[in-house]
Amino acid sequence: MPLSFIQRPARAAASAAFALGLVATSAWAAPFHLHLLKSSPAANATVAAAPDSIRLSFSQTPELKVTTVTVTGPGSASVALAPLASADSATVVAGVKGKMAAGTYTVAWRTMAKDGHVARGTFAFTLAPAKR
Repeated sequence: MPLSFIQRPARAAASAAFALGLVATSAWAAPFHLHLLKSSPAANATVAAAPDSIRLSFSQTPELKVTTVTVTGPGSASVALAPLASADSATVVAGVKGKMAAGTYTVAWRTMAKDGHVARGTFAFTLAPAKR
């Protein structure tokens, strides 16, 4: 049965309210999950010298036992990292043990908050030593 002239606006308003509720709920819940706040090197940064460590600062305390960090460079070569350590309650540090040549590097990380929520992400930085 076709909708009457009066029912159409009511249904459209209900649909809009439902959609707005989903967006509001998602925006409200997002700050409560662990996420990456900053990194060193910073995402999309260009650095003149190879970093001695990769530092990841999170919005909550990550579970270090299940946290992984990998760094891959030009040609998808893996960069050797030291075991992960905590710099403070929300910062994970991976010492860089391998050599790094000029090029773009991708850092991939995966961790879990105490609430069991798994978070992961990637970012890139470029190593471009100054020319002499």
